[in-house]
Amino acid sequence: MKIMLILPPLMVKDKGLYGVTPPLGIAYLASVLETNGHSVQLLDCIVEGYDSPLRHDGFVHLGLNWQEIEQRIRVFSPDIVGVSCMFSMMFPEALKVADIAKDINSNMFVVMGGAHPSSVPHDVLRYENVDFVVIGEGEETLLELAGALEKKSDIQMIDGLGYRINGTVRVNAKTGFIKDLDALPFPARHLLPMERYYEIGESHGGLKRSRYASIITSRGCPGKCVYCSIHSVWGKSWRPRSPENVLLEIQHLVKEYGIREIHFEDDNLTFDRERARMIFQGIIDKKLDITWTTPNGVAIWKLDEDLIKLMKKSGCYQLNLGIESGNEQVLRKIIKKPLKLEKVRDIVRKIRENGIWTHGFFIIGMPGETKKTMEDTINFATKIDLDSANFFIATPYPGTELYEICKNNEYIKDYDLRTLMVQSSMISTGEFSSGELLELQKKAYRRFMLHMIKREIFYFNIVHRLMQLRNMDDIRFMYRKLSRLIKVIG
Repeated sequence: MKIMLILPPLMVKDKGLYGVTPPLGIAYLASVLETNGHSVQLLDCIVEGYDSPLRHDGFVHLGLNWQEIEQRIRVFSPDIVGVSCMFSMMFPEALKVADIAKDINSNMFVVMGGAHPSSVPHDVLRYENVDFVVIGEGEETLLELAGALEKKSDIQMIDGLGYRINGTVRVNAKTGFIKDLDALPFPARHLLPMERYYEIGESHGGLKRSRYASIITSRGCPGKCVYCSIHSVWGKSWRPRSPENVLLEIQHLVKEYGIREIHFEDDNLTFDRERARMIFQGIIDKKLDITWTTPNGVAIWKLDEDLIKLMKKSGCYQLNLGIESGNEQVLRKIIKKPLKLEKVRDIVRKIRENGIWTHGFFIIGMPGETKKTMEDTINFATKIDLDSANFFIATPYPGTELYEICKNNEYIKDYDLRTLMVQSSMISTGEFSSGELLELQKKAYRRFMLHMIKREIFYFNIVHRLMQLRNMDDIRFMYRKLSRLIKVIG
């Protein structure tokens, strides 16, 4: 069958931060479909229309316009259009793509997948132009669905599929996940305009070298953090690829695409320390000239000094650390993250001593928090010598425990998918209002920036930073970091 997989345009707040990264989700789906004889085309609307943003009513439409998308679908004339909707804020655009496909040909099958439809499949299937929802990990489900549609056979037993029968929505729960991830072919990057990503040079996780690629070496996380929606996609168990398979992909990227930087997009890259060591040592042994970072963060409690030294030696230049809160009671009882703040202090110090940039992720505004606990977070962030930080506002994504808490306690009065992002605020409790959260977020960024300025003006620190600028890659990285931080504060 002819199958077109589409990443819709993105609507972001004007003056907000955004980047563009090759969409591994649809690239993995494409590789599996191609391997099994289907004709596949990928359309990343964001990257292909990145240079022509449209501003309207405080938002930016980032990507191809609707007429261009219609033309691309019409020319390929697929049997199936698959629409990726990884974030709830993308759902209106994903629906618009579905509408366009059905306007072109009402017999075209429209399938939607990603974190949002996986979390609320019944809601998504209320829209008549969405025929199917693929729940969670999609490679096997979409392949089976494509085969059934091609043969006109029964779809009702397909695992992880949402559909309608005679107008009634039915959802087959996701019960099976891929155990042998090494059996998957590498993502179909040959179907993406890879050179455009390099030219734009704006990855969501920061960038040091422009020729970069994202990879996922494992799926899932056994953590129970109440804000995380990834369980709806990958499940609750951790499933790794072998170090050998990961290294083969990195070598492939270096050889075929001239890649010089890797972004490990795992939710828990270091869950198995020995496996992580084998990957990093393999990069060294194979003399791969790459830098690397972790946009989604790493598990701090899995780090030790030996592993950090190996990370540095293998090319790591920045570690993103999911710290979340500077109050241990909030961490353990509200967020449900098994992290000791004393461990955080120690690890941040060791990372910095080994010449790796430390970036902290923090969250404020969790139900159960007070203004005092949020002040604890701001104070903690400025005392542990991080190089940079993000202060996110608690965001109740569908399918998360946080969403259920907010819904059951009526903490949200106006649930707007368009503003469901970590820089927006919609939670109000008896302790704080959504407006107060925005002010606290601004205060956090300003205090952190002031702390950085005070720290860096000392002679020793200035010399230390200058010594770190050994080439143009380092200078570009530092410039990008400062530019993004100033944009956030502004």
